[in-house]
Amino acid sequence: MMLKRIEAPTLQEALTKVEKECGKDALLVETKETHRGFVVVAQKPEAVIPRPPRKAKAAPDWTPGFAEVAARATEFGLSQGVLRAIEKALIGTQLRLDRTGDPAVPRVASKVLQALIKTTDELSGERLTAFVGPTGVGKTTTLAKIAANAIRERNESVAIITIDTYRMAAVEQLRAMAEMLNVPFEVAFTPVDLKRAVQKHAPSDHILIDTTGRSPFDRRAIEALRATLQTCNPHIAMCLSATSRRLDAEAALENFNTIGLDSLILTKWDETRLPGEALSLAIEQSLPLSHITLGQEIPDDIVSADAAALAASAIAANEQEMELLL
Repeated sequence: MMLKRIEAPTLQEALTKVEKECGKDALLVETKETHRGFVVVAQKPEAVIPRPPRKAKAAPDWTPGFAEVAARATEFGLSQGVLRAIEKALIGTQLRLDRTGDPAVPRVASKVLQALIKTTDELSGERLTAFVGPTGVGKTTTLAKIAANAIRERNESVAIITIDTYRMAAVEQLRAMAEMLNVPFEVAFTPVDLKRAVQKHAPSDHILIDTTGRSPFDRRAIEALRATLQTCNPHIAMCLSATSRRLDAEAALENFNTIGLDSLILTKWDETRLPGEALSLAIEQSLPLSHITLGQEIPDDIVSADAAALAASAIAANEQEMELLL
């Protein structure tokens, strides 16, 4: 960045010199009055180096009969890897993929995708569950929704423990939720505290453990979390935001899986236009989905993961077609 210092008896003369020496598009960095007149510090406009045009990614070479389905599913966010697996399965059927217009293709593609999506209802039967994941993905709210539904729908007893002592606001938030649900609440500062709290509430149908959100790249913190949870060996449910960028979500799953993930909860499904990216990652990582969260309301904005409904959402073009697929 080349700066030019120009002095003149008057401001107008200084600006005239700036225009002459630096051009009409010069940037004025500083203008200062002195006992001898005015000083102007100016910068010549930097030359704009044109960027080479981006090379457009080659469109996937889908079979004609699958291309329309693939286009819609790509808009949903499904990865090419998942779509290739679906197409490969369709090629082995009697469907005519060498031409467009076969109305059975979306229906069968949805069935194939449904088979690829692993789901689990183990969380409803688990006595001890810990919720882990990156910061800001909604672990605490998700825990509260699951607790509320266990109480409301199945009349089960619940105890809540938090080891998220890093943020006192989080402790108070969860304490307020526990009071609202009228369930026992414990704060565990150490692994020994956690073990004692679990033993104390052993008669409960469910003990739900909230954990501190951690950066996926803070391996020391994740290892410390693993060591803490190892004292009671809970079911590990990871919360992952459906809004996460693909590379970030991959890193989160890879690093948190050192703890030993048992199931996946996709949060903030309602906050993205590409939920298929997170869904594709769950398929590719063979992680069973237990729940999808759709908002902040407790306990309403959460649903059990339904492979058929998820597949229909990804493949269907309109409501009428979606009804057929379901």
